[in-house]
Amino acid sequence: MRVRGTVQGVGFRPHVYRKAVALGLKGWVINTSGGVHIHVEGEAEAVRRFVSELPSDLPPLACIEEMELLPREPVGYETFFIHESLPADDVAVTVPPDVGLCQDCLREYRDPADRRYGYEFINCVNCGPRFSIIRAVPYDRENTSMAVFTMCEECRREYEDPANRRFHAEPNACPRCGPQLRLVDREGNEVTGDPRHYLRAGKILAVKGIGGYHLACDALNWQAVRELRERKRRETKPFALMARDLDTVRKYCHLSPEEERLLTAPERPILLLRSRGNPALSPEVAPGLNSLGIMLPYTAIHFSLFDESLELLVMTSANLSGDPLILTEEEAFQDLRDIADLFLVHNREIVNRVDDSVVTLFQGKEYFIRRARGYVPRGLKVSRSLPPLFAAGGDLKNVFAFSKGQWIVPSQHFGDLENPRNLDAYRRGVEFFRHFLKVEPVAAVADLHPLYFSTAFAEEMGLPVVKVQHHQAHFASCLADNEIDEKVLGVVCDGTGYGEDGTVWGCEFFYGDYCENERVGSLLPYRQPAGDDVQKNLAQMGAMLLLQLGWEERDILSLFPELAGELSIIKAQTRSEKLSIPSSSSGRLFDAAAAIAGICGRATYEGEGPMRLEAAAERAGGQESYPVRVEKDDMYRLSWRFVEGVARDRLAGVDPAIIARRFHLTFARGIEEMLLYLRQEYPARKVVFSGGVFQNRLLVGYLAERLLELGLTPCFHRRVPPNDGGLAVGQIMIAAGRMETCA
Repeated sequence: MRVRGTVQGVGFRPHVYRKAVALGLKGWVINTSGGVHIHVEGEAEAVRRFVSELPSDLPPLACIEEMELLPREPVGYETFFIHESLPADDVAVTVPPDVGLCQDCLREYRDPADRRYGYEFINCVNCGPRFSIIRAVPYDRENTSMAVFTMCEECRREYEDPANRRFHAEPNACPRCGPQLRLVDREGNEVTGDPRHYLRAGKILAVKGIGGYHLACDALNWQAVRELRERKRRETKPFALMARDLDTVRKYCHLSPEEERLLTAPERPILLLRSRGNPALSPEVAPGLNSLGIMLPYTAIHFSLFDESLELLVMTSANLSGDPLILTEEEAFQDLRDIADLFLVHNREIVNRVDDSVVTLFQGKEYFIRRARGYVPRGLKVSRSLPPLFAAGGDLKNVFAFSKGQWIVPSQHFGDLENPRNLDAYRRGVEFFRHFLKVEPVAAVADLHPLYFSTAFAEEMGLPVVKVQHHQAHFASCLADNEIDEKVLGVVCDGTGYGEDGTVWGCEFFYGDYCENERVGSLLPYRQPAGDDVQKNLAQMGAMLLLQLGWEERDILSLFPELAGELSIIKAQTRSEKLSIPSSSSGRLFDAAAAIAGICGRATYEGEGPMRLEAAAERAGGQESYPVRVEKDDMYRLSWRFVEGVARDRLAGVDPAIIARRFHLTFARGIEEMLLYLRQEYPARKVVFSGGVFQNRLLVGYLAERLLELGLTPCFHRRVPPNDGGLAVGQIMIAAGRMETCA
């Protein structure tokens, strides 16, 4: 038998061993880089039962995706045994992601009678680091950063005992033979005392975890949180939190049973939850938002940072703004010396940097904002066979991907490639995955944008390059995510994408599939300022839209008095083909609405305006909206002129939260109207939604419910994010369609 899926490093071989022995079968099981191979021989009925029962009662982290049976002549084995691992030419994605500490290990960690009591690197086959420590396949200890730690006799006995839950748990160790934790100062000198003492005293700690460093402080110590913001130069972007336990989460957030399930799942993501507004929590954790990003401890190192008086910590990525995650002590001491007071470090090398995953709950399941730790390098099975391809992704929220057979394997999150350090990390990540998956791509796929760093990288690979328009890739990524293999309608809404006509696209409607897709609708184009500053200066964007609607300068200055010295320049920009560009971006429309409504005039991080606008809308009630219409020229156009209603409400003194809600409902109803027109011309009953705008819970909630009432089936992302983190998946599917090898 050849078995593929998540079947290495998860207790699958002991599972096979126990099943075979219980049925009196002989033979062997072996790990290869192509999956797990099993040879069983014995009575025919016992062999039949083995095959049928093997997928039952799998270990918690195991998942069988494929099982191939190959008849063999009996060899005459006398026992059933576990072979040493071997390489193979055909590689399957079998290495599991990094997994949160299991309950069995947590009990041992807290048991004074256990030999691993208080040991911060405790793990077993059901939990612990995987992807972050692997160098190559197969997933065996010698191919990980644990190879330098020689197991003691007791650990070796556990490791070699098929009946033990640490059988071939590759990071297996104990205080005698494994990695060690140290508390040091900025110079690397040992510091005495419990790290919790320093956290209680308001200190900021840099903590080395599984896939990188975090910066931690007491979230209830307002001065410590303020100090962290000032030192990290992070004005308003929300901090992630780590809670001691579920009871703590309930004190600060609303928590449903489904959300509790996500929080406690082996992946341990950061989950976006609605805040209760607990006055004990520093308001500087998430300024202007009504959600908190919160996770539970997922290593014993994290559990060691909590006690009765420490229940909630800021646990934010320890990197300079926009830089990749820090992996080594040398980097930490150099980059964080002016931020962290103390460093909690260890001597287990991080091979692959991997950030915390961020999800929200939608329709009872996780809905990705960032897919990384806990999920990578899990592959996505798609509905058709693909050639081996490399997809470069985009330049923001970058994730690349490789394909082979019916699988696409997206990488972890790499961030903004405009940053040279991120680009360097990206390059090394591509080489690792290429070697790890043993894939030799026949082509590279990249975004149509001529100035993208990811596109330039693809062009340097020495392969044929396929260019895919940004929003077509989004459309295809949602098709693949839902394993749809038919022509459907699609709605893609985001901030910026280079259009086929050289303008900025960002609210586009498509009809088609991977091989043929047509842009059949769009937001009515407007002019936006040229240059990247438009993403920060939201008031400028708001003023420019109102100028295009013919508003008088005095009325605009009533809304934006801060623009008194530059409104004439903005007016000139609006009229200039060099200083402004045509755009159908929904992201810039949301930016303008946030500014006009008086919620956010200048952004300090990407998406701040729309996030604050959504938070305000969630605080308001009502179902009122502004008039919205669909126009027709060469295609259907959703008019954006309803922003005039936003401005009139603001001048009339309407509560900004009510304005925000009206704007959201208007935009959602505008999409609904567009789809009603489009379905009259295009025979589709399914609609896919992609793009960063559909991270907005109000929008997806409304559309999910309303379209069903109209007889349309809405399809949202499930396995990759709707933002640019899912772009590479769509790039592969479009390129394969063009190559006519996926039929």
